[in-house]
Amino acid sequence: MLTAIKLKLASSRGKAPLSFSLQPSVTIFVGPNNSEKSLLLREINALCKDGSNGPHTRILDTLQFEGVDEQTAQIDLKKIQRAISPGEALQPGQSSIWLNGGHSVVDNQTYLIGRKQPNQHLSLYAYYYLSGLTLWLDGATRIGLLNQVPPGDLKAPVAPLAKIFMNDPMRTKWRTEVHNAFELYPAIDATVGNILSVRFGSTPPSKERSFEEENIDWMKAARPLEEVSDGVKAFSGILLQVFAGDPKVILIDEPEAFLHPSLARTLGKSLATAAHSEDKFVFVSTHSSEFVMGAIQSGAVVNIVRLTHDAGVGTARLLPNDDLVQMMNDPMLRSVGVLSGLFFNNVVVTEGDTDRAFYQEVNERLLAAGDPRAIPHALFLNADNKDTIPAIVGPLRKLGIPAVGVFDLDVVREGKTKWTRLLEGSGLPSGQHEASHKLRQNVLENLVKAAPKEAAKPEIYFKRNGGIELLKGDQREAANNFCDDLEKYGSFIVRKGEVESWLKHLSLPSKDGGWRAAIFGAMGSDPKKEPYVYPAKGDVWDFVGSIKKWLTDPTRKGIPQ
Repeated sequence: MLTAIKLKLASSRGKAPLSFSLQPSVTIFVGPNNSEKSLLLREINALCKDGSNGPHTRILDTLQFEGVDEQTAQIDLKKIQRAISPGEALQPGQSSIWLNGGHSVVDNQTYLIGRKQPNQHLSLYAYYYLSGLTLWLDGATRIGLLNQVPPGDLKAPVAPLAKIFMNDPMRTKWRTEVHNAFELYPAIDATVGNILSVRFGSTPPSKERSFEEENIDWMKAARPLEEVSDGVKAFSGILLQVFAGDPKVILIDEPEAFLHPSLARTLGKSLATAAHSEDKFVFVSTHSSEFVMGAIQSGAVVNIVRLTHDAGVGTARLLPNDDLVQMMNDPMLRSVGVLSGLFFNNVVVTEGDTDRAFYQEVNERLLAAGDPRAIPHALFLNADNKDTIPAIVGPLRKLGIPAVGVFDLDVVREGKTKWTRLLEGSGLPSGQHEASHKLRQNVLENLVKAAPKEAAKPEIYFKRNGGIELLKGDQREAANNFCDDLEKYGSFIVRKGEVESWLKHLSLPSKDGGWRAAIFGAMGSDPKKEPYVYPAKGDVWDFVGSIKKWLTDPTRKGIPQ
């Protein structure tokens, strides 16, 4: 059926538009707010319904489909033919067919050519075949997927509830997935009039298709649909469509709606597994890292596409499955919530939690003031220490996410092995590594020599006592050039020494005296009351502004193409 998707967007300027092959599985669109994930989903839906693509779309270029042979197309045509009613007349070579809940007259050759050559006759293929096999699920529609329906002819069931009612293995799979998520057992109730409805019990139903007393008692005790949460309805309804629905293409906008994060992960895992086993093509737009993690954990092949707007230009990047699995399986990366970076424009990684909290607060005040130095749509993460910053920054950049590392000046004390890891995480070309090592050693030697003779620990004196400002003349210029070169690749060093060196005019105690609580107390919390520190020229405000420049520069260095 579906074989490939092609977008109009590329991973970066000058690159070819993104296209990749498809197989029955889940394709997940992620990205920051306003990256038009939902728009892409709507464009896919429109193409599947009426063949709209090309000039009618902004993000989607086209979908590619596999045609069928003449014999298969003839068989499928016979399956949807209906007997004409009295008074109806057909021309030779025409058929009356069931189509999208009604019926229509079709020229047989028109139907056949659409099925055999879908890519050349996309509108015919969509109208006569694909539209009836496409299901759009937004918040409102998925809540109603379990609504009661007439059973119809149970010898040849049509409605998903009727199909799953008559299929024990299918119903067991569905029930197991729902129970694993909510500890409730769904069952189909056929004991009330000429309808099928869904009830949820605390134990598995017995003899569900019977009218024996045991089954009737179970149905009496079970909770009707209207007494369960919207989350239960949405989760159960989505999986019902995957297991028992006719649609081959299912589009879901924000499937995590109505669900606790842990249940979003469960849905991601269940949906990816079921899409693969049931030969369904599921397209999802989500803001949930938990849903993404669940889909990856399923073990099924999952396509994850990150959409962004970079300097007003839309981008699309297919994220390598192996890299995402590695990120998710790494305890350190998982613990800091690195996958959340998929949903932000920018990521800032600091040495520790105090640094993270401080720089995030500085950025919040810049945003509140409408200051152009503020970093938009930023996620602030903290590593365990400076050594682990590259382990977070590197994988994020590999996924095309602009990520910055912020280091105290004593990072120059790192040995060659650790320094190389920092350079690799920054994306500095390997041919420049040796030169960077020598520059680092030179800067360190000059900083140590600048300590006064009476300093107890001259090797770290510079960190708390002025940083690069201790140096004079050429030595200071060389140290600043060294930091400038690293900033070009998104690694920012606090030239004053450390995070506690900022806002010195507030006269705060050292780190040992509880700097984090003191700095927040001195900065104030209510803009309407004194004291409150507003953004100003220079100091940490300009430092964050320099980070913003790199993050928002479309020509920045250090992001793999």
